[in-house]
Amino acid sequence: MSTARAAREPARGEPILEARDLRKVYRGVPALDGVSLSLRIGEVLGLAGHNGAGKSTLLNILSGTVKPDGGTMTRSGKPYTPGSYAGAVDRGVIRIFQELSIIENLTVGENLTFGNESRVRKAGFVTRKHSAQIADAFLQEVGLGDLHAAAPAGTLSLAERQLLEIAKALYMARIRNIAEPVLLLDEPTSGLTASQVAFLESHLNRIRSLMGVVLTTHRGAELLNWSDRILVLRDGRAVGEPDPHSTGPAELAALMLGDAETATLSRAERPAAPKRVLDVEGLLVPGLAEPIDLTLDTGEVLAIVSPAEEKGRIARAVAGLLKPLAGEVRVEGHRLQGGPVDAVGHGVRFVPTDRAGEGLSLLHPVRWNLSVAAIAEGRRRLARNRKEEAVHAQALIRDFGVKVASDDQPADSLSGGNQQKLLVARALAGQGRLLVLESPTRGIDVHAKTAIFGFVRDAAASGVAVLIVTDEPEEVVPVCDRLIMLRDGAVSGQFDCRVQEPTLAELEEALV
Repeated sequence: MSTARAAREPARGEPILEARDLRKVYRGVPALDGVSLSLRIGEVLGLAGHNGAGKSTLLNILSGTVKPDGGTMTRSGKPYTPGSYAGAVDRGVIRIFQELSIIENLTVGENLTFGNESRVRKAGFVTRKHSAQIADAFLQEVGLGDLHAAAPAGTLSLAERQLLEIAKALYMARIRNIAEPVLLLDEPTSGLTASQVAFLESHLNRIRSLMGVVLTTHRGAELLNWSDRILVLRDGRAVGEPDPHSTGPAELAALMLGDAETATLSRAERPAAPKRVLDVEGLLVPGLAEPIDLTLDTGEVLAIVSPAEEKGRIARAVAGLLKPLAGEVRVEGHRLQGGPVDAVGHGVRFVPTDRAGEGLSLLHPVRWNLSVAAIAEGRRRLARNRKEEAVHAQALIRDFGVKVASDDQPADSLSGGNQQKLLVARALAGQGRLLVLESPTRGIDVHAKTAIFGFVRDAAASGVAVLIVTDEPEEVVPVCDRLIMLRDGAVSGQFDCRVQEPTLAELEEALV
């Protein structure tokens, strides 16, 4: 038991949110099949389950973005049928999505009151000073005084931004006179370092008595540590409610997996005569303390690991999405100078970490999301011939194991793992020679991670060069050939994983 759990106040009173026998079917395939739950004030209910288990569908129903096909819900004993996200917010059920909504060029206080400026007017005007005073008073009152209203939101760490999202949710409940809000936290620790996770956990424990929380995270240890109760979903059904006080990560994983097995990761065989694909010389991007050089050959997988943001900037510079401060990037001898168009034209394929904001068009069908890149590469017939487009999409769905009821369903109806498979399938479907993956396993479960790295291995075996940037080195060690560690903006360690895989202690020493 963690000390944080021991210090918690117990949940109290009658349920503030209940669901009974919720069901949802997409084109004949059950996404949710008779799931029930209850939540009280001061309680954290963890939702556990692997890719496609039904967690996202359940959160969509609770937050009003999806209408259930069956079942009932109550909010503090009264019928709850939100009908929309706004309807859920009006009843105090507020979802905090994995892709945060913080506006970086506004202050913390302005983000807090955004959309409700009429409530912070003084003498008919909205002033930054008065808005900050109101925001600071609220943050102090709810126990989040560590956030300063006048601070620019763009300077906050990822953990602090998550905390600001929680503060925004509590503020929205306050101005609606809702005393017992429900927060739906969707992967709040995704992309956070260990110290940031601890920071967020301590603050959540400090304010948990103000609300009820439904939590999803693919990190089993965190789910056990943060939750008072856990509901495990598998294939759309509730399969257990293990006690987090007496359950270990292995037991939880076994309950989530059932009879399924996770494949073993392995490296691809290197080509007999590899050729140079990527040359990076003297590259300097914001966050790097000194320039970095990189090389990458056909069939080789290189991982760059850092807890900071410079790793993503390196990936984006290679993909033509970020102009470096210095240095040059050459792909098969061609110096990239024309941005992403130039990079794509020379075989670079990029998969961003932000699936919703940069990767997919969530309201468009799966079919469209899979064919748009091929159309951009010159296969214009796919845009004119619906049958040919469907054949193209269905082949990728099959080859990459994307779980869909139909290629016509919108991308936002898929789980995070299946959305990530869409992105990787699209990137590997054309004539790419260099695949750049930015934190490819963020917010997906162990099955989806295994699948993604399996695609990486297969791509490398076919001769594609792969560059991965991540903050989780233990995940990439089994599949990468070389590993470069960054600390404080400089190279702190390099490992040839084919000669000798680094130990966890060696990885931690290079990062901390």
